[in-house]
Amino acid sequence: MDLSRRGFIGRAVAFGAAGCPMLRLAAAYAPGRKPRLTFGVVSDIHVRIAPDGKVLRKSHDCRAFKHALEWFRDQNVDAVMVAGDLADTGLVSELQAVADTWWKVFPGSKLPGGQHVERVFITGNHDWDAWTYDGGVFVKELYPDEAERNRNLLFRDLKGNWERIMQEPYVPIYRKEVNGYSFVGAHWQDEPCHPKCETAFRHVPAWFEEHGAELDPRKPFFYCQHAHLQNTVYGSWAWGHDSGETTAALKAFPNAVAFSGHSHYILTDERSIWQGGFTSLGTASLRACTTPHDEFPEFGYENAWGGPNAYKTMAPLPETSQQGMLVRVFDDCIAFTRRDFSIDRMIGGDWVMPLPAAKSRPFSFADRRAKQKPPAFPAGAALCAAKVQATKRGGKAKVNGVKTMVPRETKDAVRLTFPQASAVRESRPFHYEATFTPKHGEAAVRRVLAKRICMPEGDYWADEPEEITVSLDRLPAAPLKIELCAVSAFGTKSRPLTTVFNG
Repeated sequence: MDLSRRGFIGRAVAFGAAGCPMLRLAAAYAPGRKPRLTFGVVSDIHVRIAPDGKVLRKSHDCRAFKHALEWFRDQNVDAVMVAGDLADTGLVSELQAVADTWWKVFPGSKLPGGQHVERVFITGNHDWDAWTYDGGVFVKELYPDEAERNRNLLFRDLKGNWERIMQEPYVPIYRKEVNGYSFVGAHWQDEPCHPKCETAFRHVPAWFEEHGAELDPRKPFFYCQHAHLQNTVYGSWAWGHDSGETTAALKAFPNAVAFSGHSHYILTDERSIWQGGFTSLGTASLRACTTPHDEFPEFGYENAWGGPNAYKTMAPLPETSQQGMLVRVFDDCIAFTRRDFSIDRMIGGDWVMPLPAAKSRPFSFADRRAKQKPPAFPAGAALCAAKVQATKRGGKAKVNGVKTMVPRETKDAVRLTFPQASAVRESRPFHYEATFTPKHGEAAVRRVLAKRICMPEGDYWADEPEEITVSLDRLPAAPLKIELCAVSAFGTKSRPLTTVFNG
């Protein structure tokens, strides 16, 4: 991707003409002008030690982190932000591997030309208590002696371990200045993980009450914590949001730009940027990005991970991608460039936010939803329904609140096949929704995430059809009228494709 000012202007005009929330030839993007500040953002590295305790587990090593840092270095960044979960099982050796990788790419925390690169790293729940997530079995087997185990657990002396390994002071919330802009980082505190209402950031409001007046209101400042800020990115349903204290504290700061991780949600989800009283962004994951869990919508997605999936017959989408972003701050705007480091490609047009943010909020959910055109199926698209045999996933499930094991059974099922819908402006299809309506009784609704939801928009125009497979015992009795819509991330729906299934 051409990251020159001239190349960016060309894309900005193209996207602006299509109606994306981007500036049209902002003065700061004139050829030859440089940003005031450039920084990289990643999250959820999840570096994990192998069972021998001496090397890193291959699936959780530092290669992706090193690769991202090298790209940031080549963009001449002034800082790099990591929004938590550096160590996967909370071990000292895992944090040490993260630090060693940093020093390899940025010796002395400097670019090749000698310019200083600031670290804006914060801890997440995995850095604090992930060693307990399997009942402590892995760590206890690795370090049977309790005293030795305690020496190797980060949280036993987080301050001492952080200062020794990261070579900087450890305080629960810190502020750093880079090129005249403030960064505020809030570490995860002594609280277990409660992914629907994280309580590890209750110390944040007091910090802003004490230090908020020190932040220049004429400039944006950049805040970072691990959990999503409640009722911002992804909405109220988001897995991994906090208990709301940070959202309340930042409402007094319209110049705040907050970054959060934890959920691993993909940056191709347009809800990864939100504007209200301030600006909030999700940061995806550098190990494996995921699609929304089954908590939303009510019945979940037939091809999603997590949740009550044992009765479903569709295999889940793989956990793919290693995503992050480059942030460039200009006098009149901030540009957020999304990148997938697993394929070294940008994933959609840049998000460009005008400054000052308080005067214009193009990324508010309500505004984007109102202006958005729905996705569209190609002319002549047809919906096909066929009776097939399909095998349930099986496994653990809850039935009326009781845990049970669901067997892997082969069932009669209906399989819907249909062509991919096309993006209209920025409203690429996020998921597909099928409504099965019987002659009598209530309709059933089933959904799948778009197959290429993680991929760059240019890869979205493939000929591979989409499908939804549902066992018949989860649907009303045939005959069924079937209507299928393509749905954007903000809920705008295409015109439906229709067919009839007689069983």
